[in-house]
Amino acid sequence: MQEFFFAVISFFLIEPLQSAMTDRFGNISREQFAGVTSCIREATPVLVGQVTNDPWQTATHVFGIWSGTTPPEDILAATTPGCAETVRSLEGAGAQAES
Repeated sequence: MQEFFFAVISFFLIEPLQSAMTDRFGNISREQFAGVTSCIREATPVLVGQVTNDPWQTATHVFGIWSGTTPPEDILAATTPGCAETVRSLEGAGAQAES
C-alpha cells in the first residue's frame, strides 16, 4: 500500500515540485542543484508520510502547486530543516542575480 501512495505522491507532488523548482531556479550552480536534489530526496519520505497522517494538507499542497498559488519552495522549506536551508540559499542567489 505504501508503494501506491509513493507513486501517487511522486506523480502529483514530487515531479511537479522538481519541475517548478527547475523552472523557477533554472540558472543555478551545480552545488545548488545538488542541494535541491538532496532536499527533494530528503523531503520525499516526509511528504509520503504526510499522505497517511494529513491527506487534506497533501491535497492542499498538490492543488497549490498545480494552480500556481503556492510556490514549491515554500512546501519544500516546510518539510525539513535541510530543505529550508537550501531554499534560503536559492532565494539569496536569485536576489543577487536580479541585482
